[in-house]
This record gives sequence, structure tokens and C-alpha cells, in this order.
Amino acid sequence: MITKTHLIKYFFSLLIALFLTSVTAFGFTPTKQQIEMFKSLSPEQQKALASQYGVDLNDLGLGGSSAQPDLGQSQNQPNTRPTLQDTSMFNRADDQPAGDTDAQSEPTKKKTELRQFGYDLFGDTPDAFTPVADVPPPDSYVLGPGDNLVIQLYGKENSSYNLVVNRDGQIQLPEIGPITLAGLTFSDARQLLMDTVTQQMIGVKASVTMGSLRSIRIFVLGEALQPGSYTVSSLSTMTNALFASGGISKIGSLRNIQLKRQGKLITTLDLYDLLLNGDTSDDARLLPGDVIFIPPIGATVGISGEVKRPAIYELKKENNVIDAIQLAGGFTPTAFPAASRIERIDYKGDRTLVDANLTQSSGKNIKVKDADVIRVYSVLETMEDVVMLEGHVERPGGFAWRQGMRVTDVIRSAEELLPFPDMNIALIEREVQPTREKVVVTFNLGKALSNPTGPDNLELKTRDKIYVFNFEETRTDQLQELVERLKLQANKDLRKQTVIVSGYVRFPGEYPLGANMSARDAVTLAGGLTENAYGLRGEITRVTYSETEEQSIEHINVDLANSAAQNLKEEDELHIKRLPNWLDQEVVTIEGEVKFPGKFKIKRGETLTQVIERAGGLNEWAYPEGAIFSREDLRMLEAERLKELRSKLESDIAAANIEQQTIEQKVAMEDANDLLESLNAVRPLGRMVIDLNSIIAGRGQAIQLKDGDKLVIPRKKQAVTVVGEVQFPTSHIFEANLDAKQYIERSGGTTQKADDNRIYVVKANGRVFLPEPSGWFKAGKYQIEAGDTVVVPLDADRIKPLTLWTSVSQVFYQIALGAAAVASF
Repeated sequence: MITKTHLIKYFFSLLIALFLTSVTAFGFTPTKQQIEMFKSLSPEQQKALASQYGVDLNDLGLGGSSAQPDLGQSQNQPNTRPTLQDTSMFNRADDQPAGDTDAQSEPTKKKTELRQFGYDLFGDTPDAFTPVADVPPPDSYVLGPGDNLVIQLYGKENSSYNLVVNRDGQIQLPEIGPITLAGLTFSDARQLLMDTVTQQMIGVKASVTMGSLRSIRIFVLGEALQPGSYTVSSLSTMTNALFASGGISKIGSLRNIQLKRQGKLITTLDLYDLLLNGDTSDDARLLPGDVIFIPPIGATVGISGEVKRPAIYELKKENNVIDAIQLAGGFTPTAFPAASRIERIDYKGDRTLVDANLTQSSGKNIKVKDADVIRVYSVLETMEDVVMLEGHVERPGGFAWRQGMRVTDVIRSAEELLPFPDMNIALIEREVQPTREKVVVTFNLGKALSNPTGPDNLELKTRDKIYVFNFEETRTDQLQELVERLKLQANKDLRKQTVIVSGYVRFPGEYPLGANMSARDAVTLAGGLTENAYGLRGEITRVTYSETEEQSIEHINVDLANSAAQNLKEEDELHIKRLPNWLDQEVVTIEGEVKFPGKFKIKRGETLTQVIERAGGLNEWAYPEGAIFSREDLRMLEAERLKELRSKLESDIAAANIEQQTIEQKVAMEDANDLLESLNAVRPLGRMVIDLNSIIAGRGQAIQLKDGDKLVIPRKKQAVTVVGEVQFPTSHIFEANLDAKQYIERSGGTTQKADDNRIYVVKANGRVFLPEPSGWFKAGKYQIEAGDTVVVPLDADRIKPLTLWTSVSQVFYQIALGAAAVASF
């Protein structure tokens, strides 16, 4: 009779056959439904169908795992086990409870889900757990049909036979006949064969070993991952069969795996014995026709928190909480069992919590129920009965607190501090119980160490934190976390317990407000006064509120010399002013032909003449007409002007290049590009034109010096320089009877690109004069002298698009000449 079940199996087999045939014929990619159908077959069925239709599983990417083929999936995908998070009790995150310090310090800590214990055992491929066939079988191995024996005869006759136990349980030994071995242990069968050969073959002895072992067919049923019939080695045990079937599904029991033989229960296997204790005594060897039955999972309990193996465990003989904790490996060293809790579903179906003090027998013996979650909390991260030392010390860290402990019990001497500590002040961060609000106390560290019986050697309280400061480094960063905490705990009734110290102190910034802190204490906390600070008085800016909550600001002058004159209040700002008429040290440089060249510190209003006198005056080789005086702020102005000229010249050249130009204009643009490159190489000097002879003689206006001023007095000059658009720019020996035109002629005359109408002369001191149209000046200040430079500029009209050409060329020549004068003195 053909039942409905037979029809379904027939139809299913037909679909798989069509799948394999189409894979072979057309090489198509299997669909997801076909993959699932093929995966649902046992490994033996997969191999049989593949062999029948001539399909190589390796070609399909299915080799290497006979039990769980990886059709259509990544071969690198890990074989992960289910976590039972789809059931209500197993989708439990390892949350931190309210008030847990660890949770507060890591608000974004990733939640971890509890996983079922033991199911990762089946994560590897079944082949890794197949019994090795070439190992010697134990003497207790029972022979059966299909086993292979290797019999070596030696003595009067030498021969070797490879005999298989037939279905009747016999082997056919030549010259002796059939011998029944089925049902005998290997040890008994070997002895029987040796005795038989000795008795029936005179002068011949036998050596008996096992050849290949037989295969047996067993059944894995129940909540296996892939239940079915499997052909395994005759040496296989219950665990080997479980691995062959892919393992146990997430709803299968690990603790009540049953071995049945001919309908009778032979034994049960508890995999927890194997996983937790390494005990394989119940891992029975299989016989043909055995059935391994996996019932559904029993009662479970989740254990999380500070245990060695947080997971979901199946209960068997464990009745109370402490037994369940032992399944998880016990407590970790950081566990606090006294604060444990049990999350439980009550009889109403609601979740509730049960407190469990696992340090007492009453808590340990609480009965566990199915779906309980036991949470073991850790000890608090914050330390109790300790004093912390932080900052500029050799050994920062914690110290055990005791009643009556003082600062010198933590810092015994100055040798325990790093170099350059600030001995004038240190700070204690203290908690006020029970609110745990932060307050601050300051003290003089130097006095505490020098006078342990004095008031600065403060008595410490538990959880105090001492800050020691470096005299040379800012301390606002070190106190930033404390300042932020004080701001955070501020509210309507408690204003921010901080003050701002600004002005001329070493480390301006926002600082914690200590109890009864004076203005002088705040200055000390900010590193003390700077050298230019006005140390007699400071100014406090204070914000106050009236009864109607109207805000007002008042300014209070405070006497810094009197330590008790004025205590600060929350949110005060203490400002320290600068000394009246304070002048930062200013330095000028005198170089060249003076008796004592070098750097000179000046006072406000000091003149150039006075500093030259301090330098011993000019020597006999000095050439005051060529003196070069430079000033830093002028140099900065020149640099800015050069930057603007470069930018404008670059844009003009770019615009001119776009327009269509004649050959003459293109040649002129090449000149412009050359000048731009030269201009980029020029460095500003900040030169100021002076008449040093007149200044020294008192005829000129006195020059008041500034910080960074520099005077260079060169040696006497003997040459006149010709630069610009001449045939051969060079210097010539000065001759009193020659004019500018004659010096130009000595340089070969002007080029075609020269602008003859704009020739000018730069005097040695930087002054410039132009020749009159009617002729050259020969007398007075217009007469050419040693050290002068004749400049023949480029014709700017040749490059019409460049509107700044004349200015650029003049600036370039002027700065270049000044730089040459400085370099040649």
C-alpha cells in the first residue's frame, strides 16, 4: 500500500534528482529552495544521489563537509551556533544595574547576550571527529560481518591472507575451512585462530591483526540538527554519531542523550560531564542498528555577570542557586556575591526580581526555576578607605586610609616629589557624604612637610585625592576634570564653586574654589604673580543677585599683601593688573664700525645717539653716510606690501597672457616674468633712511629706539655701482669728477629696454635723487659719491597691461640695493 508519506518522499527525491541533473547538464546556480532541500538530506543520501547522477560535490563547492554542505554560501562563513535569543528568557542582555560604577564609567558599553552553553562543541566539520580507521582496535572490540582480518602464517609454510568476516559471521581460512568469529572479541578471535592453526597445521604459526573495519548503520533521532540514518565506523561512539548528524539543535538536550538498542534504553550520555569534567566513561561504543535519541531541552537557567562562564545552562540535578553557579565555573575574583539577584517569572506571568545573598546559606539554597536568570554583580570600581595621590610626584596612586591619617603620611618628604614642585600650594579633592558632592581644600605643601604639627598638615578623610603641582607647567589641564565636576553639580541653590584668575599670573584660568579661599590663595593656586604684575592690589568682579533675583555686578579692590583681607566667593573673577609704567626689556643691535658692537638693552625714550655713545662711538673706518637703520615694524609693512605687489603682478601677467600680443609684447612679458621671479627672492629689510652725521652732530631729529631696531655702519666705500638696464652692470672706482651718465657709459651704455627718462641715483644712506632734464647735478647732495648706486630701470611703458610695473621695479631695486649694502659692510 502506498501511503501519503511514501508519495511525499518520492516527490522530494524526484525534485532533488532534477536539481542534480540540471546542475550536471546546464551548470546553473541552484536556488535557495533547492539548497535547503539538498541540505535536509543525510550525508549518505547526498553522496548517493551525487554518485548516481555523476555529480562531484567538490565541483559544486560541497566537499569537505558531508553532514552540512555549504550550498550557495561563503566557504569562509563560520559555523556558528544558535544563541536561543529568539525565546523570551534567552534574549537577555548583560546589562549593568542602576548604580553600577562600571556601567556609569562606560555608558556606551556593548551589551553581550547570553549564549547556550555547550553547543559550540559542534561548530567544526564532522570529519574532524570521525574515528581513525588505522589505529589498533581494543581487545574488547566485538567482530562482526564486514570486519577484515590479516592473517600471516609462518614456519614450515609462509603465506598471508586478507579475510573478511562474511554475513554468516565466518571467515574461510585456506587449508582449514570456515571459522566462526562473529560475536567474539578481537582478543578471543585472535587466540582462537592462533590455536586452530597450531593444532591443524603442524609446524605453522599464525599472526593475526585487524585490517579495515566494518561500517555500521545507526540512527540519530529526536532534536538532532540533521536527524536520520548514518553509516559510521564500527569504532564510533555516541559522540561520533552526534557529530556525524551535525550536532544538537538549539531545542535539544545536552544532558539526557539516550542510547537505545532493540527498543531498550542502554545508557544516557550527559555532555556536561565531557565538557566540564572531561569524563567520557558514558560515551558508549555503538553497535549496528543502535538508536541515539535526543529529547527536547529540559529546564534552563541563565547565569551572567561575574562568573567564569556566563551562559545559559540546562539543569539536571542542580536544584539550588549555588549548584547552578558551579555549572558556570564559580565566581570570578571580582565578584560580589552578596549583591546577587534572580530575575524570575512569577506565577502571574510577570517578571520579578529576587535578592540573593550568595555568601549565606539562605541565598545559596534558593531553589532555581526554569527560565531564571541569575545575575552576579562585581565589586565597585571605586576604592573605599583609600587616599589617592596625583600629579608631580614620584609614586602616584592609592594609599590605605586610616583614622587620623595626615598629608605627611602620604608625602613623607620632598624627595618623593618630582623636580620643581610647587611647594607653596597643594589641593585636596574631597567628597561630602552622603551626597558625594565634591569640595576643595587648599594647603601649603612646604609648610606641611617642614612643620608636621602645624595647621597645613591636614587630616585626611577616606576617598580624598591630593593634587601636587609642577611649578613650571600649567595646572588647568590637571584640574579640568575637577572643575567640570564642580560645574556639573551646580544648581539654583548651589552656584558653581569655581573662580577665574586672570591677568598677570603665571597660569591664568578657571580654578576650584576652596573653603575660605582668599584672593592671595587663588593667586598662589594660579602659579603666583608674574614679574610685571602689580602685587599690591587686585580687582574682584562679582555677580550678585537680589531677593528679586535681579543681577548686579560689583568691582572690589583687594589688598593682595593681606592674606585675610578678602575671601573669594563662587564665580568670582580675580584680575591682577600690570605694574604702572612697566616696560618689557627691549634690545637693539649696533653692528659695524663702532668701538663696541653688539646688543644693547634700552629704556623707554632712549635715542639712537645715546646708544651709539654707549657703543663707544664710531671708529676711524666708519662710513656714516652709508649707515643702514632697520626697524621690525617697517619690515613687516614691507613684507605685506611685497605680498600685495606679487599678487597683483601675477594677476596682471596672467591677464596679459590671455590677450593676443605682438612679438614685441611677448618679449616684454618674458622680462616681466623674470622680474617676478627676482621679486619672489627678495626679502624685506624694514630700512629707514637716516642722515647719521646730522643725528650724531645733533642737527637732525632724535630717533627714539624700539625693540628690535638695528643699525649697521659699514666701512668707507670706494666704488660706485651701476645696475639695471645697462650692457654690463658692475661697480666702478669712485672718481670725483664723473657724473651718472659717465658711469653708465663705463658700463657699456643703456640697453634697448632701458627707460632713459627715469634714471635715478640711490645714495649710500638710501636717499634717491633724479637728474634734471637740463643736465646732471654736480654739487651738494646731488653729487655722486662713493657708495652711491646708479639705477637704469626697465621701460615700464613697454608692458602696457601691467599697471604696477613701475612700482614693482622700484621696490625691487630699492630692497635689493639695501640687502647688498648690508651684505657688503
